[in-house]
This record gives sequence, structure tokens and C-alpha cells, in this order.
Amino acid sequence: MLKTVEGLITRTVKYGESSMILDILSGEDGIKSYIVGGIRSKGKKNRSALVSVLNLVKIEAYVKSDDKLSRIKEISFSHVYRSIPFDVVKSSIAMLLVEICRKAAKRSDDSRNVYNYIVKGLIHLDNTDEGLAHFHIKFLIGLAKHLGFEMTNNYSEQHHLFDLKEGSFSTTKGEHRLSLDAEHSRYIHQYLSMGSLDGITRSGRKVILTTLIDYYRYHIDEFGELKSLDVILSLYD
Repeated sequence: MLKTVEGLITRTVKYGESSMILDILSGEDGIKSYIVGGIRSKGKKNRSALVSVLNLVKIEAYVKSDDKLSRIKEISFSHVYRSIPFDVVKSSIAMLLVEICRKAAKRSDDSRNVYNYIVKGLIHLDNTDEGLAHFHIKFLIGLAKHLGFEMTNNYSEQHHLFDLKEGSFSTTKGEHRLSLDAEHSRYIHQYLSMGSLDGITRSGRKVILTTLIDYYRYHIDEFGELKSLDVILSLYD
């Protein structure tokens, strides 16, 4: 059956002399693997630019009913980025987010809303030059809502320490490394209340980001390590 799909390329693997296997995240199918032939042939440099991780594409593919690879007949951009490919900070942020979303999408029962949130976030990142220092923090806090482990904003004078294992504020610090101190807990409350992380220091953003990733790691089975994390953390040094 020939099917049209719009999606986000989350992984590419060379296959044979000129083909590639693409893992594409879509709202309808979650993550599904496709094979595209002749994409690396000589004289097709422009076409090979289509099949990069982060790209938003539209494909026509011969979809099979089983789990075998579906073959792509046609592929084109569904959205062409304005700045992400040419901005090292934006591309680093986007790579981290896509790597996390690839892991997260496997646990979600709501592929459509997760996909829409991711695409909206990437397009916004592409079009803005503001708030880049904490863009990924905001993105991950928002994505958690769609994945079923939304953070609870029960902050008060007594409940002032954020426990990332429980996803809520506590009166005492938990006996595990997924607890934030009072200062960083206040930043989480600030965003949950007002959608702002104004005033947070570089080191503070680093602490919150790494703790958020631990939060995702706790809630997503077999989350593993992130290849792109070191690049982002180096921006805080």
C-alpha cells in the first residue's frame, strides 16, 4: 500500500552501496524504519541532503503490514530550516532534543500529540534567537506532560524542595540524587508558575538540565546515555 507520511528523521544508517535506512517519527506511526534507495549515488548530492537527522520530511512509501522495512518511493522536505543547520548552538540543542524524543517516543501512547509538540518546538527554535540558554529545559518540562509524568507545582514555604523521582515538591530532601536544593527547586517552581527561567545562572541551568535528564531516565525504561549531552554541557563551561 502506498502511503504518504510526514515525519522527523531521528536516525540514519547507511545500507549497501547507495541506500539508507531512516528512522522516522510521525504522529500516526510513532517511530518506523524506512529504506530509501540510490540516495548516496554519485550526482545526487542535493538529494542526499534530504536524509539528515533533524530534517522534517514528507515521504511516499510502500508500507507493509508487518514490521519489515517499508520502501520510500519519494521524499521531500515538509519544512526547510532557516537557521538550525547553520547555528552550532541551535543545532546542538536540536540534536539533544531529538535524541531524547527518540527514546521518549517509544514509551508514549499518544504519538500524535508528542509528534506535534516536538515539531512545533523545533520550528520555534529555528525561528527564534531568544531564550536559547534555557530552551531545552523548557522543552523537556513541557514534553513530560505529553509523556505521562508531568511535574506537579505544589510549591509552598514548607514544600520547597523538588523531588524529581516523585515529580513534586517535598518538605525534606529525598535520600537519592534526584532531589534539588532550595535554589534550583525555586527555578523549577518559577517556570511551572510563569513559564520563565529569568535570572538563572549558567551553572544553575547545567544542574537543572542534568537533573531533568535523570528525571527522564528514571521514568523511561532503558533510557541509557545521551551522545549529544556532552556538547550541550560544554556550552555552560
